[in-house]
Amino acid sequence: MNLRIATYNVNNLFERASVMQLDGFSPDGAGVLQDVQRLDGLLEKNSYKGAVGAEIVGLLEKYEFHKPKKNRWFTINEVRKKLFSVKQDGTGVTLVAAGRKSWLGWVELIRDSVHEASTENTARVIQAVKAHILCVVEVEDRLALDRFNKSLLTALQADYPHNLLIDGNDDRGIDVGLLSQFAIRSVRSHIDDVFPNKAGHKVLKFSRDCPEYEVVLPQGQSLWMLCNHLKSKGYGNQADNNDKRAGQANRIREILGRFDLTQDFVVVAGDLNDTPDSAPLKGLLQTPNLFDVLASPKLQGPRWTYQDGKDQIDYLLVSKALHDKLQKVGIERHGIFRADNFNGQFPHFPQVTDKVTQASDHAAVWADFKL
Repeated sequence: MNLRIATYNVNNLFERASVMQLDGFSPDGAGVLQDVQRLDGLLEKNSYKGAVGAEIVGLLEKYEFHKPKKNRWFTINEVRKKLFSVKQDGTGVTLVAAGRKSWLGWVELIRDSVHEASTENTARVIQAVKAHILCVVEVEDRLALDRFNKSLLTALQADYPHNLLIDGNDDRGIDVGLLSQFAIRSVRSHIDDVFPNKAGHKVLKFSRDCPEYEVVLPQGQSLWMLCNHLKSKGYGNQADNNDKRAGQANRIREILGRFDLTQDFVVVAGDLNDTPDSAPLKGLLQTPNLFDVLASPKLQGPRWTYQDGKDQIDYLLVSKALHDKLQKVGIERHGIFRADNFNGQFPHFPQVTDKVTQASDHAAVWADFKL
């Protein structure tokens, strides 16, 4: 069979919560945000008597909680007992709870898919790559990935029957996941891997995770995708960033030790946030029987994957068992915008008109294998 594997830092939200839409994304956004914050504060009061209760009722009715159709901004999660009930004639609401201690629940902002030009261009890149198995970097959560797949990718006839993502350690919700044409049998997470920092304290090894996704190929053989997004060079102290990235890369090398890279189909994929000649990646890139497909003579043209047109920071590192079957390597750059199209060598999609509408500041890396 012919198998195409790819990795892509989508660098673009598939979905955003209403709170992110409220501030400037709609004409009435600022007012809605103020109301949500006010309601949240009122619900924390010990008593809902008098003016407090009247204001809560007023806000609920303003956003039509007494009507069958839900408002687009937020909902009230009532976990134990109820906050309010709808009047029998449907003209308003009545508070049921007497105060914060008489019910359990909270205000929850509604999440919705974002069909903006940049997100649509992300889908176009994935359509162009046509990978059977795709590691995706910088995704909020599995539901966002699933909605993106079912809406935008389905519209382009480029959707995947299987997807998986485990929330990692990044408090911004920037995770690594997988889209696959083949069944995903298992996943092994490394979110709890720790190492001692310079002060001797144990800290989490991975900024996100290094999940091991086991994909079952049609012949029944397992292919292991180790998806990654290593510590960036931006923010904080550069020496500390490099140390952490080196620690993460070395931990990936240790994880690879449980495989026989001469026999097993294993891929280390993702945004490693450093160049092939860097000190932090040296140990990983020198792992015996592990090969960078972009170092192969089968790649035609330069190997940069970042929008600066210079650096490779995205990788498909494959075991010898896969590398021996390597047929073709490519980099999909149509989602990156630059006014001169990189001196005319790498034009972008016509729908990519500026930095705002570009799919990502990364290119997608793909490789074909004959199994």
